[in-house]
Amino acid sequence: MKSCRYGYDSIQKKDLYKIQYTAKDIPARQLFNSDDVIIGNPSSNIAIGFVYTWKEDRPPLPIREFFQRVSNYAYITGLWKTTNGARYVFANILGNPNVNKLILFVFDHKDNGHLLVNAVVNFWKNGVDKDGIIVGCRAPNPRFEQVPGDALDRVRKQADLVVMRFVKDLDRAEKLIRLMFQEPENASSVPSDAEFYSTIGLKQLYDDGARFDKPYLLDLSAGAKSVSFIQKYSELPLGQTVHADNLQDALEMITAFVYKNGEMLKDQRGVITMESRSFAVTIRDPLEIIPHGFSDSYIKKYVAEFMEGVGGSLDEFAYTYHERLFKHWGNQVERAVKVLKKNPNTRRCMLSLWDPSSDLEQSNPPCLDFIWLVVRDKKLEMHVVYRSHHLATITKNGRLMEGEGAFVPNLYALGTLHKQISEKINHERGPIVLTDFSGHLYMSNV
Repeated sequence: MKSCRYGYDSIQKKDLYKIQYTAKDIPARQLFNSDDVIIGNPSSNIAIGFVYTWKEDRPPLPIREFFQRVSNYAYITGLWKTTNGARYVFANILGNPNVNKLILFVFDHKDNGHLLVNAVVNFWKNGVDKDGIIVGCRAPNPRFEQVPGDALDRVRKQADLVVMRFVKDLDRAEKLIRLMFQEPENASSVPSDAEFYSTIGLKQLYDDGARFDKPYLLDLSAGAKSVSFIQKYSELPLGQTVHADNLQDALEMITAFVYKNGEMLKDQRGVITMESRSFAVTIRDPLEIIPHGFSDSYIKKYVAEFMEGVGGSLDEFAYTYHERLFKHWGNQVERAVKVLKKNPNTRRCMLSLWDPSSDLEQSNPPCLDFIWLVVRDKKLEMHVVYRSHHLATITKNGRLMEGEGAFVPNLYALGTLHKQISEKINHERGPIVLTDFSGHLYMSNV
């Protein structure tokens, strides 16, 4: 790597230099997600950022094609969503002194929900205060985390900022890029639909070469540390996990677990319970066995109420699980199937049964509150959260009473829903993972 003169800047009255790279010393790239970035020519003076304003996971096809095309002009072209992303943007700009222009394109909106454009513009205009806060910034996070002050100072000096908002005409946006790499004798005034911010006083658009003769190496992994898992607080039952093959296995194991680790509690109705909080139960197949004491006819009736609304009426109950899943906010299950078919790797397929507009004050709000569906290793997992869960009933000496508790019918109904969804999206069933905030046993006087 060496600095080479290649011309003269008649505007600034100085020689023009570029850093010339060999194959061995091309700047190291520091990328959060390589799918969001295209690395180009290290001799280019341009970095291009597309401010992410779309609700979808990917920009529309014409924007993706434009992204691909204009990357040919730049050293680096990427999608930029948040102020936290500045650490990656700035690290790559600073690693290549040839970059002296950062162009931001904003499509459809003047800014995104993170007010990224507001943050970047105010940073180039005003800098940061002694605490690293961007002066005049309205963004929710008005700072560029993990970027030291001298790096922030250097990036403003090294590169000018150009912003084009409400981009509709892609050809015009491409022409703006071309103005950036013109030689000084072809310098252009800033178009009326673009903004230009330069801390060194430039007024025109052109390539004025490398302003520094060495890269500034901002190693984002420098603060990373190796971590190892150590079991702590084994005496606390909070957050423990139980694994089981089927419902019979799970019922016996969680009963023993809560009886051993739970705390005696008289609830708001005066019922004596043994309670364990925020523990999880993973069940391989809840449909394999119906535990002793629960008749087939009772379980089938419960499943029919859950899945089809048969026999469950809001005239009798403050809520039903069927109504909350299939009617209250529309058919959530049907929409979930569509989402999983389209993108099985999603983390967003959440079904909600808790209505914050009414349930906080209800005397009988839903016990089952959330269902999260994910496909991993080609199997559909179901993760469910219960606010309150009557698992089983025990005698005072810890013996399990057969046929009591909501755990068995609840999990069999959920297993049925799990099976139906997995068949509709053509995936095998994985396990069901139940998290109980308050999993409790009723204490019988028998």
